Order: sequence, then C-alpha cells, then structure tokens
Amino acid sequence: MRIVKEGDKKQVICHLCGRSEATYLLRDVDFSDKSGTVKNILTAVCDTCHQVVSIPAQCTPKIKEEYNKIRTSVEVRVPAHYLDILNIASQKISPELDESFNRYLILYYIHALYSGRYAQNKLTDFLNDDFSRAKASKRISLKVNVSQLAELNSIMAKQNLKNNTDVIKAIILKINQDIVQNENPQQLAELKNVAAALS
Repeated sequence: MRIVKEGDKKQVICHLCGRSEATYLLRDVDFSDKSGTVKNILTAVCDTCHQVVSIPAQCTPKIKEEYNKIRTSVEVRVPAHYLDILNIASQKISPELDESFNRYLILYYIHALYSGRYAQNKLTDFLNDDFSRAKASKRISLKVNVSQLAELNSIMAKQNLKNNTDVIKAIILKINQDIVQNENPQQLAELKNVAAALS
C-alpha cells in the first residue's frame, strides 16, 4: 500500500471539474448514509473546486473505527427475575460490580455465541418452559454498534428466533445456567478480566 502524506499531489477525475489535480489535505467526511462523520482524515481535495474527490486506503481503519462507534438502541422487555439473574451473575463475577455491568455481560455473550466460543444450538430450548414465560414487566436497553447488531441479528436468524427480545431472553437464561446455577463457572476467570478492564 502506498502511504500518502499531507500536501502530496495526485491527478484525479473530479465529478465537477473533470481531469484535475488534487492535494492531500485533512478534512471531515460524512458517511454516505449521513449517519455520522469521520473527522480530520487525509483526503484528496480537488485544487479547482475544493471538493473531496477520494480517500486513500490508509484511512480505512479510521473510517471503520468511526463507523463502529455509531450506536443503535435495542430495547427489550423481560420478566423482572431476568434482571435478578444478571445482577446475581455480575456479583458472582465481582462483588464490586453494579447493574451497569449487565449490558457488558449480555454483549460478551452475544459475541461468544456469534463467534462459536459458546454453542448456540440449545438457545431456543431456554424459551420453552414456565420460567421464561412470566410477565415481561421490566425493560433492558442496550446501545450496540453496527457489528454488535449484526452479531445479534445473525444469532436470531440462525436460531429462527422471532425478534431481538427472544435472543436477549435466551442469552439471559443461558447466563443463568452457566453462571448463576453453576458452582464453578468455566467463564468466570475471563469475565473477571473483562470486569477489571471495564472498571
């Protein structure tokens, strides 16, 4: 990959000016869907009309990083005892944790299930007993980035679950089985490291 620096020149085809010369300058660039902006990246700017005409490949990691910061809210309703499960699991991981860790615990499980570290094949079984059918009187709100949402949707599709609520409910019930009901959870050491990194 050729690395360019600020001030370098390049021959370009500008959509306004045609064949032109451009200078690499720092600019803010909006995503094409207007969902956000990548600030202060190196771009080829047309010397005639001063519009951004291209972005060098070396800026791809920065663009990807900024795009992944775009957050979407996932709201689900769950029975009250589901929040108790999350709170007990968090306390078992570390007594210093409060309920704010619950979000990270769910996201950890989404990624572990998506990546194959934990098996997905019995997730739907968790939704078929009375323990899972109680009245959904509490709300869980997760802010997820683009890749986390894709992982959540992938689990939903692979398991033929109806919606994100079913995925989150099944994950919480898996947390109950893995951590709350298990005297020696195999995930505990790793989750303690996750908790330490976030505190």
